[in-house]
Amino acid sequence: MNPYVYYEYCNYNDADLFTLILKPDNVGKFPVVIIRSPYVGYTKDIREEELAEKFMKENIAWVENNYVLVFQHCRGQGKSSGNFVPYIYEREDGLELRKWIRRQDFYNGQIFLLGGSYTASLHYSTAPFEEDIKGAVFNVQDSERYRLWYRNGNMRRGHANWHFDLYKEKSDLNKVHTIDSFSEVPIRNLSERVLGERAEDFEQMLLASCFDHPFWQTRYGGCEARDAVTKANIPILLTTGYNDFYLGGMFKMWNKMDDQTKGKCALIVSPYNHGDESYGKNGISFFRGSVAEQFGKDYHIRWFNSILKQEKQFVETGKVTYYRTFENIWETDFYSGTIYEKVVPLGSGVRTILYNPENPTAFNPEGCFMDAPYKRDDIITVYTEPMDDNVFVRGKMKAKITVASNCEDTTFYVMVGIETENGDYALRHDITSIIYQKNRYEINSEVVLEFEFDEYAFLIKKGQRLRVDIAPTDKNTYVCHTNIKGDYSEIETKKTAENKVLLGQSFLILPVENDFVLT
Repeated sequence: MNPYVYYEYCNYNDADLFTLILKPDNVGKFPVVIIRSPYVGYTKDIREEELAEKFMKENIAWVENNYVLVFQHCRGQGKSSGNFVPYIYEREDGLELRKWIRRQDFYNGQIFLLGGSYTASLHYSTAPFEEDIKGAVFNVQDSERYRLWYRNGNMRRGHANWHFDLYKEKSDLNKVHTIDSFSEVPIRNLSERVLGERAEDFEQMLLASCFDHPFWQTRYGGCEARDAVTKANIPILLTTGYNDFYLGGMFKMWNKMDDQTKGKCALIVSPYNHGDESYGKNGISFFRGSVAEQFGKDYHIRWFNSILKQEKQFVETGKVTYYRTFENIWETDFYSGTIYEKVVPLGSGVRTILYNPENPTAFNPEGCFMDAPYKRDDIITVYTEPMDDNVFVRGKMKAKITVASNCEDTTFYVMVGIETENGDYALRHDITSIIYQKNRYEINSEVVLEFEFDEYAFLIKKGQRLRVDIAPTDKNTYVCHTNIKGDYSEIETKKTAENKVLLGQSFLILPVENDFVLT
């Protein structure tokens, strides 16, 4: 093997896109793996030759397996010219790269797509995939753009801040935003105030807090990526983790696949976060918990190799392979076995919490140990009765919380955790506003809000308790509600809400395996 690496500047649509090419040798034809990325800001002052040498050393496994690896800097990032606006140019640029590859001497008629997080979104935006796309590995990313921005009408602050950080990163814009900028009221025209120009995609998104808003059927709204894998009819490996922001969306992608596509694909779910890691001392490390620990660091190469050789994959296709948390084993087929609903009461009495959006609550993310209970008056903490037997929860937990408010609209947030010997461990959260669910609300009336948590699989041992925190919001994750009814982007003031939770009329509902036996 005599690996050969070089770079080119591919020109399309008035930009020169820096592209690295790594080949097993200088004359053969090979299958091509494509990666595109905006996370290359560190490269702008490094010589191209140095980048090529580093690229070869870090990716030698690809040439050892007889692939050409093509890595391109996104428009306006790293060595590429132009302006980077998240999502907006990715379809054209991705398709143009594939056209360029098809003209090269090394192309053998087979292309594979590889990406995680935003670098998976780049590929989603190029759907439907052409006939020479033979397979893909997509990690930790939902293809539905609404779910990247919102959960039940609540905007994700972290995603918005990421968007502004990368927006035209190489331009001379005088950016003055912080994570707290997204709590300004009115938030309308925020881009003009903190970026120095109007970011049209962001401003339109502000008006589209509901999934059925027409914006999400437009180009800015990601319409081209929405069903990228639904009828792809190629072998796709999806990976995610229970503590990944987009796990719920990835399950929705998986469940929406047609039978023909799903039969060729697999979904792997680890017990970890967006980076397939634990939170160290702030979380729990599980035995062989990461995808790489269980299936090898080269699992993506193994997936592509099996496609080319028409061999059985290392995970069973058509099914979900998932980690059974606290039981500490891997299993396949997420929905095997009979499930029944175990209703867990959340106590008695009526509790009142004041929601001051100028001083909102904050929670640690799933996969971290929770803060000690009872530290704030605006968080209600309930511990369930100890389990009288071992229980295995598998699927979507739900909660029904009876509430009342002196405001025409407000939000409620629920975090479910489990009591462990090292502390309470955060499992799942959900958030909703009254109006998002009920459309109309008469102040001080009692209503039942329904919470549906993303999929999980975990063991509750005999004697263990669950912890349920009920609060107005989580400022670490979401833009805080103003407690005023109406379109958030237009609201110019905030007020304090007096919210009541009727614990005696509130329940947690667990999807439980009734054939579970702890081995």
